[in-house]
Amino acid sequence: MNAASSSLLTKILVVDDDDLVRSLVSMALEKAGFHVEQAQSGRQALAVFEATAPDLVIMDVMMPGLDGFATCAELRQRPDSALLPILMMTGLNDHESIDQAFNAGATDFITKPISYPLLKHRVRYLLRASAAMSRLHESERQLANAQRIARLGYWRWSRGQEHLHLSAEVCAVLGFDTATPDIPLPVLLNFVHEEDRSHAWQWFTRVCEHGSSQAINYRILDARGVLRHVRQQVETLFGNDHCPLHLYGTLQDITKLCQAEARIRELAFTDSLTQLPNRALFKDRLGEAIKLAKRHERLLALLFLDLDHFKRINDTLSHRIGDLLLQATAERLRESLRASDSVGRESIASLEHDTVQMEYDIARLGGDEFTVLLPEIRRCEDAAIVAERIQMDLSRPVVLETHEVFITPSIGIAVFPHDGNDPETLLKNADMAMYAAKQQGRNLYHFFDISLNETALQRLAMENQLRKAIERHELSLHYQPQLDLLSGRICGVEALVRWQSHLLGSISPADFIPLAEETGLIIPIGEWVLRTACQQARIWRDTGCGLSRMGVNISVLQFMQPGFPELVAQILEETGLDADTLELEITESLLMKDPDGATRTLQSLKMLGVQLAIDDFGTGYSSLSRLKQLPLDRLKIDKAFVQEVNTRPDDAAITTAVIAMAGSMGLRVIAEGVENEAQLRFLKAKHCDEIQGYYLSRPLPVDQITALLHHHQQTTKN
Repeated sequence: MNAASSSLLTKILVVDDDDLVRSLVSMALEKAGFHVEQAQSGRQALAVFEATAPDLVIMDVMMPGLDGFATCAELRQRPDSALLPILMMTGLNDHESIDQAFNAGATDFITKPISYPLLKHRVRYLLRASAAMSRLHESERQLANAQRIARLGYWRWSRGQEHLHLSAEVCAVLGFDTATPDIPLPVLLNFVHEEDRSHAWQWFTRVCEHGSSQAINYRILDARGVLRHVRQQVETLFGNDHCPLHLYGTLQDITKLCQAEARIRELAFTDSLTQLPNRALFKDRLGEAIKLAKRHERLLALLFLDLDHFKRINDTLSHRIGDLLLQATAERLRESLRASDSVGRESIASLEHDTVQMEYDIARLGGDEFTVLLPEIRRCEDAAIVAERIQMDLSRPVVLETHEVFITPSIGIAVFPHDGNDPETLLKNADMAMYAAKQQGRNLYHFFDISLNETALQRLAMENQLRKAIERHELSLHYQPQLDLLSGRICGVEALVRWQSHLLGSISPADFIPLAEETGLIIPIGEWVLRTACQQARIWRDTGCGLSRMGVNISVLQFMQPGFPELVAQILEETGLDADTLELEITESLLMKDPDGATRTLQSLKMLGVQLAIDDFGTGYSSLSRLKQLPLDRLKIDKAFVQEVNTRPDDAAITTAVIAMAGSMGLRVIAEGVENEAQLRFLKAKHCDEIQGYYLSRPLPVDQITALLHHHQQTTKN
């Protein structure tokens, strides 16, 4: 659109009591392509303005009745004309009249006699300036709204100033009156929570010295005494003397975000029925307790409890009574442990800063299984004392609604370091000891005995055979398809290793994978799996299967190997597979072992172009803030949560929360272990991206999965 055609859309109001001047101005503007309205007095100008809503007003100063100054001032009072360009015409050239025109709200002035050839350029300049100002005001309004919605404000400081200048949103976060936006820096520091003040000040000092830093989160108590979580960012501009010249900072209220993260953590790591820690959290705390026990060379005991004949309670008295019994059991365990404070507790608080939070001593692993952690005992007999107390307390009858219920526990005991030096081993051995107690008649406690582990020789034989499995070509890959819920297409497969031993027969992955991890054999096995999966993905691509993703599980030992990213790059080059077709799946526990090292390795892998996924999400204890910093593409919800999303509200809440959280972080979500239509409907309703499980297909050998992929491809085309 040219200038002339755009001018036809522009209306100009010309106001002058001199008919000749008014006519000449109007003619000049109409000749330039503008639409012109006229008024010969201030009162008439206001009426015409109401009727036509002009884009610009040209007005004489000296008019009878309501003069130009008064008319301009009245126009400026109207909310729809705050940015209206007003050009004042005057034959007066004294400064007082010019000042009075600007004080009345004039945008610019022009003196008579008027240069009519130049008038159109003056008008177009004012219109462009007005349009730019309107866009600026709209941008400022949108920015202010965005900052208000995000609870994000800014502050600034310059050298020589004693005060910080705060934006209205920062004042709102701190509970200040926006009429007093300037405060001294020490006053702002006083709002920082006492426990966070030293850390925040050290961070602020570093920013002042180095210019910028990563954002910091801390707590404040606002002017009303309300606790808030805030995120602070600061940038320093230095002068020629290398001293801070200006400081620019942003402050965001992230209280609701922190509350949401806390709620997600609670859902993910707390048993909703008993409010005890769940398996994931207990394993993490057990690991921490083992580290302390190693450091201080002390004993640690783990008690594994199972309620005898609990299923009979559910079957005869209803699941509601069973739930009430589990709650009563949890409370009695708390009371028993409090009564046993003299055992293994009295010296914990004195071990410098190495304290174990006692609320994590008890956990519900699932069903009617509970664990009790005694983080410090002097002798193994101390664990027996606690077990006897628990046995006595739990065996007392309990009244649930109108029913008097009798229940007894079977308790297995494993002691660190005699019975294991890691959480998995201790839990396994305590579990075995508990089953030994059941086999001996129930309502007993039993220490783990190595003679219980009849599979030790079998494991040794399995290890020997596993070392030869690759060279004997006993390993194979099965593939389980993954379905994109939006498109209805198979979007990928997960490669799963299988072992058919010539000597031992078919061995379950649940048996040989942990053994491979323990012995280090997982490294050559993992490399074989990765290379074989990439070769197969390349074959499928070349034959037109349309497979977009090959998922491969990576063990902790593989991932921690120096040069692992280089190995992946080498295999991709050897097989000719596009990097973005390969997805490497890692577990949450891997991120906990060496967070910084894991981050560096993930970034190196991401630079290759491969996709990255967190497997079995929700069963670990990874930091949400760290997850946000990792170059991930996908979260895989553990099947333990998916299996009962339609029957257990806590599993449904966890699954919903993980899907929502992943969406906010820009990650896709795949749900594992989907086995029925009800689970599928739930996941679709919650906008889960993909599913995997027996509902779609069990893991299949290469010939069967190839046929399935071709069939599905033809079906979706039709």
